[in-house]
Amino acid sequence: MDIMKKFRFPQGLGLFLLIMGYFLTLRPAAAQERVAMHPLRSTAEAEEMADLFYRRMLAVLPSSGDGTYGVFPISLTNLPEDVPEGGFPPWICPSPSITGASAFAITGEAAEDPDFPDSYRVRLYLWRMEGARLLGSDETVVRDASDLDLLPAFLGWVLSWIGEDPEPIVVYAEPEIIYIDNGGTYQERWLYLGLRGGGGYSRWTRDLGQPGLTSTHPVTSFMSADAAFQVSVRLSRFLDIQTEANLVYYFGTVQEMVGPGESGSYNALSLSLPLILKISLREPRINTGAFAGVYYYMPISQGGSARMQEEFQYTATFPGFLFGLTAGIKAGPGKIFLDGRFTYDGRWAHRADRREVFYRNSVRLGIGYEMGFFPKRR
Repeated sequence: MDIMKKFRFPQGLGLFLLIMGYFLTLRPAAAQERVAMHPLRSTAEAEEMADLFYRRMLAVLPSSGDGTYGVFPISLTNLPEDVPEGGFPPWICPSPSITGASAFAITGEAAEDPDFPDSYRVRLYLWRMEGARLLGSDETVVRDASDLDLLPAFLGWVLSWIGEDPEPIVVYAEPEIIYIDNGGTYQERWLYLGLRGGGGYSRWTRDLGQPGLTSTHPVTSFMSADAAFQVSVRLSRFLDIQTEANLVYYFGTVQEMVGPGESGSYNALSLSLPLILKISLREPRINTGAFAGVYYYMPISQGGSARMQEEFQYTATFPGFLFGLTAGIKAGPGKIFLDGRFTYDGRWAHRADRREVFYRNSVRLGIGYEMGFFPKRR
């Protein structure tokens, strides 16, 4: 028997109930949550890759995470007062004033890979906007646009961190320390090795062991050439301890010491071993610093006329003192730097001996190249 006739439903009511029953059996669609995407910070060398990576993320994200997330591109024009120029660093959660009421946000940074030439490291950070909580961080290495075909899988992995985990997921538990300044990055290293060469001027002086200004008597001046190997350990962001093996060659001619109107030549080779404290500021493209320390003077050989060798048999008493300034600029994997220094040493134990050179002042300027090794970790 026709069920519609048996229960005598009003006309059309049965059809209405069947349609409603069908829709009630459907699974309700989850509300789509938005993820705000902050433009990536990068070095100058990685700027093109950072822009390409960011634009590809904007296209890929809506289809990642089973399509449950929408994308909100963060604009860095007409920024509100609580946002710094250029946007936030990647390790800081963006302000809600620029995330468009998004539930989550992704920030990131890109830099050239120091281990693989022509490659770039891109690190992403996922934030829950409520409470500005970091959910996780991971990095990937890309070489060119073809490597971005793997971006959907990487972005899906990042979005998978959204959940109830009490601790953030940070792949590489000790991420590299990277300072970002004006679009560039500087990665701290524990050890810096460098080679330096240069020359200068030295002034040799006797002290007559008498009171008053007339006690000192300038003897002569020599030119010098030096070559050094230096090792610097980075104790903190602004403090290094440095030592060197500095080979110095002094040479010149002394007038009026052999006899009236006569001259004698002299040269000496020595090794200087300093221990230096250096206050330095290392940035992505430049280094600057000031240093001071003590050194040990070790004579190696001398030459020239017999009279001059007898006159200038010189071995300074420890310690000698030095101070100076340094400045460098990025060149390839390291930095080219200038080193200007003033040194002072003497025969402290022989002050009363007028026959001996008592102290010596030297001014030297050098140029060198320095590279960093062993990246620091947080």
